[in-house]
Amino acid sequence: MPRIVIMLAGLLLLFAGAIPATATGTAQAPRVHVIVVDKMAFGPMPAGVRAGDIIEWVNHDIFEHSATARDGSFDVDLKPGASVRTTAKPGTVAFFCKFHPTMQATLVVK
Repeated sequence: MPRIVIMLAGLLLLFAGAIPATATGTAQAPRVHVIVVDKMAFGPMPAGVRAGDIIEWVNHDIFEHSATARDGSFDVDLKPGASVRTTAKPGTVAFFCKFHPTMQATLVVK
C-alpha cells in the first residue's frame, strides 16, 4: 500500500508541471454599461468604463436620436425604442445627438 501512495504522489508531481497554469484575475471580461436616452437627454454616464467594455445605447424617447462622437469614433442612430451596442475605446469622448445638437455628453473610458 505505501508503494502505491508513493507512486501516485510521484505521478501527481510529474503531471502537475505538464498542466498549464491559468492566470486567474489578470484578464477581466468586458462589462456592459447602459446609456439611456430619454426626455431629450442622455442619462448619467457610467463610471468605471474600460477599453473593450460594451456600451449599450438605449432610446426610451419618442423621438429618433443619435450618439455621434465629435472625433468620429462612433455614430449610432437610435430609433424610438431601439438599442445598439458599441465597444468602448480608451479616451475621453465628447458626443452629441445629430438630430438635436443641444443634447451633449462626455464618456470617459480608461
